[in-house]
Amino acid sequence: MTDLDRATLLDGLLRYVREELATGVPSDRIDVDSRLLELGVLDSVRTARLLAHIRTTYGVRVPPVHMTGEHFRTLETITDLILLLRSQTASL
Repeated sequence: MTDLDRATLLDGLLRYVREELATGVPSDRIDVDSRLLELGVLDSVRTARLLAHIRTTYGVRVPPVHMTGEHFRTLETITDLILLLRSQTASL
């Protein structure tokens, strides 16, 4: 696993959500602090696609216990979750 800084991770997630999830929400309305569930950016299918992206791109599996509205509220909270899970994996 390579080192990944927070800004790079956040930028990559923002780009993925804007360009790949086809949410119907104008991309200029989606930023790192946007409430993804409230805007309708994430639903069950898009969340599954995002989880697959996180797994393949960042090498992190999100356990079911972390699949909560709190962790997926914004791209900031998703970034925090990925960094937390990566640090836990690295310390094993």
